[in-house]
Amino acid sequence: MKIAVAAVQCRLGELSSAERIVSSAVSQGVELFLLPEYFSLRGTNLLEESKVGVEFLRRLSREYSCIVAGNALKEKNGRIYNSLFIFDSGDCLGVQEKLHPTRVERNLGVSCGEKLKVFEIRGVKIAALICADILYPEICRVAGIKGVDLVLNPVVSLKKSEFPAQNMRSCLYFTRSFDNAYAIVKAGGPGKTFFGAETAGRSLISAFDGIIASYSDEDAEELVWAEVDVSLIRKYRSVNYSLHDRNVTAYLELFES
Repeated sequence: MKIAVAAVQCRLGELSSAERIVSSAVSQGVELFLLPEYFSLRGTNLLEESKVGVEFLRRLSREYSCIVAGNALKEKNGRIYNSLFIFDSGDCLGVQEKLHPTRVERNLGVSCGEKLKVFEIRGVKIAALICADILYPEICRVAGIKGVDLVLNPVVSLKKSEFPAQNMRSCLYFTRSFDNAYAIVKAGGPGKTFFGAETAGRSLISAFDGIIASYSDEDAEELVWAEVDVSLIRKYRSVNYSLHDRNVTAYLELFES
């Protein structure tokens, strides 16, 4: 069983950029498209821009009969969440709230999500780790324990970061895929965030056996896509004993802290 997946490295805040990339790739057989975090926000009215973004995702998935996923701010029970919406042929099949909002987001009133969800779409188990969520190895392992085949990781990749080893960042994605037996689609975009920070694309797709697709120009519109063999991922999961032979008592300190 295989599925063709793509990171849509579009320009932030430009819906026409995203549509150009998606429309040009449907003929290549791509089934699933992931857009960057906050792809639709320009900074004028974040909640209204988010609503426009969600309807844009719905329309794209319906018109091109594909899976399209992207982020928007969502109000729920009086709180605001940075949420990934997953549409298939016009139907919303999943919404995942960001579990670890950044300090900037928390200062804007964005709340933490509470649980990592798993959505079965076209026979593939899909989860979302939104931007900084991928930096927390514990929640990445939870996705592995839940038998996820594919992780969607929409990001805002800042040009200037406090984190070191920027040119080695792809190693993190391979490690997450190798440790937890799933593929990861990372989608970023060039431009500026709604709070004015300059961004880069750096999109890629990783699997348990390496980085299987990567951007060529972090400042350009690009489609980064690959065919993911779900059957091979599930076979590897069965032999990756670190997923099921854990000494759980060794992790009590995680909860005590």
